[in-house]
Amino acid sequence: MGTLLDVAAAAAGTASTTTVVADAASRQAGGAAATEVAAVVAQMRLLGAAVDGGWIALTGVLVLTMQTGFAMLTAGSVRAKNVKSVLMKVLMDTCLGGVAWMLFGNAFAHGEKASSFIGHSGWALAGEDTANLAVFFFRWTLSATAATIVSGAVAERASFYAYLAATLWLSSFVYPVVAHGVWDPKGWLSALSPSPLLGVGAIDHAGCGVVHLVGAVTGLWGAVATGPRLGRFAVDGTPRPIPGHSAPLILLGGFILWTGWFGFNAGSGLSLVPYETASGLFGGSAQTLADGTVVAQSGLATVQQTLASTMLGACGGALVGVALCYVLAAHVIDLGTIVNCLLAGLVSITAGCATFPPYISLLVGMAGAGVYMAASRVMRSLRIDDPLDAVAIHGAGGVWGLTAVGLFSARIPQATAGFRAVHYGAAYGGGGRLLASQAIEAAFVIGWTTATTVPLWWGLRAAGLLRVSRDEEAEGIDELLHGGSAYPADAASSPWHSPNEDVLVDDGSGKTGLPVAVAGKATPASPTAAVLEAVMSSGGPPSSSGPSSSMSGVNGAVDAAAQQPSSPTTRSGGSGGGGPPSGRPNPSRAIMDEMHAVGSTGGRGGWAAGVRVWNPRGH
Repeated sequence: MGTLLDVAAAAAGTASTTTVVADAASRQAGGAAATEVAAVVAQMRLLGAAVDGGWIALTGVLVLTMQTGFAMLTAGSVRAKNVKSVLMKVLMDTCLGGVAWMLFGNAFAHGEKASSFIGHSGWALAGEDTANLAVFFFRWTLSATAATIVSGAVAERASFYAYLAATLWLSSFVYPVVAHGVWDPKGWLSALSPSPLLGVGAIDHAGCGVVHLVGAVTGLWGAVATGPRLGRFAVDGTPRPIPGHSAPLILLGGFILWTGWFGFNAGSGLSLVPYETASGLFGGSAQTLADGTVVAQSGLATVQQTLASTMLGACGGALVGVALCYVLAAHVIDLGTIVNCLLAGLVSITAGCATFPPYISLLVGMAGAGVYMAASRVMRSLRIDDPLDAVAIHGAGGVWGLTAVGLFSARIPQATAGFRAVHYGAAYGGGGRLLASQAIEAAFVIGWTTATTVPLWWGLRAAGLLRVSRDEEAEGIDELLHGGSAYPADAASSPWHSPNEDVLVDDGSGKTGLPVAVAGKATPASPTAAVLEAVMSSGGPPSSSGPSSSMSGVNGAVDAAAQQPSSPTTRSGGSGGGGPPSGRPNPSRAIMDEMHAVGSTGGRGGWAAGVRVWNPRGH
């Protein structure tokens, strides 16, 4: 028996399983040999399922880390007075969305009983096999990603409770219907359906449409309904930069998102193990192409394909971003814009990461950066305020990614990933059916998401629940709703990090740091204090009209480059020295100018009209 087990185990990983097992069985007497072979095969399949389950769990955890990436990216892109607000939104859309996915979303998306449009069984995981819970977990992380995209589009002015309502609706119903239609084998758009649309269905391997476009369209209508932030646009519609507060957080968030994206794309096939096909013992499948080539479906080969695509799409997007910044923004290589271009490249290859040849992934990611930059300009021209450019990145990038599959999906990788390869990318001679299916998916996602979210956003607006008050927005949401500044240590020594920070004065006793307050509200004691208040409430000095800093991405950077000449004076913040480039807000210079205007008397901290602003560095 030991010899037979060894032979069968070795045969499980070869293409000649049938012959080897048959020969081994013929050397055994009676029915014992067949029983032993069946046991070996069953054990091999169990091991394969275990590897797949572990792979799904691992990639699901990677996708979950994208929530951290979104949190850091969003926090860095907003003003310090609203950091806790955006972090709470990311945390709560993950947690509330998880419960909503368990109660309703999973059933609507992947219920065993289902029509071609929606599932309708398995509420609250009732009757769910334990073996499927890893897949349930992975699918939840994708749902959470779609919900989090919305938070960036409505940041710094949407009500916390309105955002929770949008998250609940999106995770419970809006997203699951799209996921069912595209990803479930019973779905009407699914490329895995026994009778797919147009003979091929829509190929959206990791969710250009299902995840990114759903989140972007929801965020678009949320941004429109909520309206722009105070001061974002001038009366004539000219965009005014409102820079974020932390470039390091933006870059950290971008890198975490890129890391998580490898799990996002590689795990979406829900399989790693390549199953043997010739014998039929292990459940593998293959298809014969028109030229007679037999292609076996392989989870391992598809994972390898997606890893290369994810790497190259991001690299291409970032590099094109540098070139576009150089050309369009007066040689200002803006960090926020480059990170956004990298993300746009990732979104662009998400649908076709399993079916693009590597060089195509690079080119599609490069084009995605250009699509993003153009879409961002359109958003600003329409006076739609999107602090993180979420709509331009995930919406325009998502539509481009779906289109790219219809153009460039290659036949053999498409078959290897388990999709029918009768119709494939039009650029490779595969006809126009796949491209038509991709267009139908994009139109469905936009139409469905619009129809289901517009009533929600405008209903919240009509009820007065959508947006925080003007005072709350000016003071900062953190102070009034989330227990104070996100930077309490800095707030104790610097007025920059809290809009309610008291003005620090010198009372003549030699002691500094004594607050002046009236009725619990900071009282400006001089023009200097007025400048402080203006900077703290707006994120920059009142006179700043130059391009945004790297903390605000492309918003304003290109427009302002056209408004201001590229001269040494402008590029140094107005005085030829080493200030921020391109006239970006320079709070220190604004304060010093104000001090000199009212008559500075010197001193390590800087004196002006009897008020001393404490500078712990002493300069």
